[in-house]
Amino acid sequence: MKKLICVLLVLFTMSACSEKAVSKHTTTMTDVGFDTFVNFTGYTTNEAQFEEYASDLKKEFKRYDKLFDKYNDYEGTHNIKTINDQAGIKPVKVDKEIIELLNLSKKYYEISNHQFDITMGEVLNIWHDYRDEGVKANEEGKESRIPSKAELEKAEKDSGWDKIEINEKDSTVYIKDKNTSLDVGGVAKGFTVEKVAKKLEADGLKHGIINAGGNVRLIGEKPDGDAWSVGLQIPNANELSSDSLLSLKFSESNSFVTSGDYQRYYMYKNEIMHHIIDPDTLFPAKHARSVTVICKDSGIADILSTTLYTMTYEEGTALLKNLQAKEGFSVEAIWVYDDQVKPEKGADTIDVKGYHIAMSDGLKEHTNIK
Repeated sequence: MKKLICVLLVLFTMSACSEKAVSKHTTTMTDVGFDTFVNFTGYTTNEAQFEEYASDLKKEFKRYDKLFDKYNDYEGTHNIKTINDQAGIKPVKVDKEIIELLNLSKKYYEISNHQFDITMGEVLNIWHDYRDEGVKANEEGKESRIPSKAELEKAEKDSGWDKIEINEKDSTVYIKDKNTSLDVGGVAKGFTVEKVAKKLEADGLKHGIINAGGNVRLIGEKPDGDAWSVGLQIPNANELSSDSLLSLKFSESNSFVTSGDYQRYYMYKNEIMHHIIDPDTLFPAKHARSVTVICKDSGIADILSTTLYTMTYEEGTALLKNLQAKEGFSVEAIWVYDDQVKPEKGADTIDVKGYHIAMSDGLKEHTNIK
């Protein structure tokens, strides 16, 4: 589902907190869905309590993975695939979480001036097929292909929220055009991380971290009173690498989500063809190498990391300022450029390990350069 981008790694340097007699427990799960791993760390009074939280986390991730899947059917579950399959036929009754995710996506479609658009499923399907073919061609040393502009423009005509009908009272979703389809890959994982984190908090977990393939969610404050430390991974580095460009210090709950060009891609004539498609060009976005968004809500951070990645630096900073003013919540971002992708107009950058880094003003007090 969504970009498998493991670009943020939490640097676990935490110690036990004697005040509440809690200790650190960590597990890594590879069978939770979303084509990703989940690293879960929690501070609990004993291991049995931690295992209960971990079991709930795994169960919830699998449930949401089924709901947001656009490729597979599941017995007794109406999901995104069900909605797409019934396009132009009939409304589909779905769980409330699907309605909530769609409403959130529609809101940010409007806020971003249509830059974030989950109704572009047909365009993304085309790129998905070319990417699968391209990866295989790269492995075999053969020439890869890209779709034509005409092919993409034809598919793009089937996009649009005017074709989507959401009935909250009956909890149904109906795609009125048989050629339209939804793709929630730009929000599903972050939305799930936030839902799971809130459930664990409601169940009593006060200190912890969920790292779902790079979507990082801090739960509560660090038990020993120190700030949490979150590292920004170097583009192209191994997803489990502990090396980072810089570290960010936060003392309370926050979410960190990154979009970049170095996961889910293939090479076409020495050019990276990644999975984050610019709605304006219908081709892979070509601005920064990565964009990281930091805000309280992981679902919103997921949406914005994708959205800002498809924008210029100036457009992205303007969107952040608009959100801060009109939505009333704190949101920050980091842009990473290298020698192949130069900093854009207006980007005041610092050089770190051969990369140019720009960040929004609110992050400067939270940053330690590695």
